[in-house]
Amino acid sequence: MVSTGKTFCSVNLACIFALYGKKTLLMGFDLRKPKIYQDFGLSNAHGISSFLIEKSSFDDIIQKSGIDHLDIIMAGPVPPNPSELIASEKTKELFDHLKEVYDFIIIDTPPIGLVTDAFLLMKHTDANIILVRQGYTHKKVFASIMKDLELRNLPNLAIMINDVKLTGNSYGYGYGYGYGYGYGYGYGYGYGYYSEDKVKEKKSVVKRVFRSS
Repeated sequence: MVSTGKTFCSVNLACIFALYGKKTLLMGFDLRKPKIYQDFGLSNAHGISSFLIEKSSFDDIIQKSGIDHLDIIMAGPVPPNPSELIASEKTKELFDHLKEVYDFIIIDTPPIGLVTDAFLLMKHTDANIILVRQGYTHKKVFASIMKDLELRNLPNLAIMINDVKLTGNSYGYGYGYGYGYGYGYGYGYGYGYYSEDKVKEKKSVVKRVFRSS
């Protein structure tokens, strides 16, 4: 299965704010399948999960990314009850503290719709980006999720389309989606629910638009 690129976009968005000199925090809030620590070559021994169960302090969980103005909080060890932890009062305490320290906080959540984690985190956010990937996101599932979000009356929603492919020599893009989900998942004691394969590197949209004729 191929991912929608959720973590990739979260990392790049956080880096953009940091490069503009904004004090930025990237949070790996996928407690079921931690990943960001691998991308940055950092430790996942302390993180959100260990803070929420009061085994780590604020200072324990904040790590330097190696990029100026960008700090990272990892997910931490995989807990047996991620949704319960996210819904706890400790999560509110965590965000209340972090909002006093950082200009921007970027949250990388689990895929929306599979589990309740992302919905639970939305009560702490100012804006929410729903990421879809052309050719991979199942449009019926996407429509169902958007209907759910509409019924919840959540403010400041935006949709980002990842991996847009230009067709022929046109300047537009195809809108079709494949019939396979952009993720796979299984339920096993809260220990992860989807798998991802490496995606082959592709030319950027900019390069495809301005390629020589």
